[in-house]
Amino acid sequence: MTNKLAVLISIALLAGCSTQASSMSDCESQGISKDACYIAEQNKQASVTNAAETAALRNAAKSVEQTTYQPFKTHLAGLNIEANAQGQMYVDGKPALITEDNVDAITYQQGGFDIIHYKRTHKLFVLQNGKIVGRGKI
Repeated sequence: MTNKLAVLISIALLAGCSTQASSMSDCESQGISKDACYIAEQNKQASVTNAAETAALRNAAKSVEQTTYQPFKTHLAGLNIEANAQGQMYVDGKPALITEDNVDAITYQQGGFDIIHYKRTHKLFVLQNGKIVGRGKI
């Protein structure tokens, strides 16, 4: 998300930089003072930057909305696994530590178990010492 924002702002700024000199010369050739042309160009640059920032904020808001979690309860590999709407997981009533969170999955750790929750497919894998001891769909 941050990369998209940086790219959008960079493109907007670079697009403005490449045409700024020509815009200034066009403005001055119409008999408008250099100061007035400069202020007009600065306002144009500010509006382009504001539009890029507004779009980036809208995209960030959508991204935050998509990160809400579906709460669930299941029983796998002899463990009672429960997750709440904030993404916190409990294994046998004890909170699990998030060890990795990326676009595809969240990995939790509780005791000697690693639990992988695949967000898109809603599959859950329970690993003990690196071996799968339980799997299921929630």
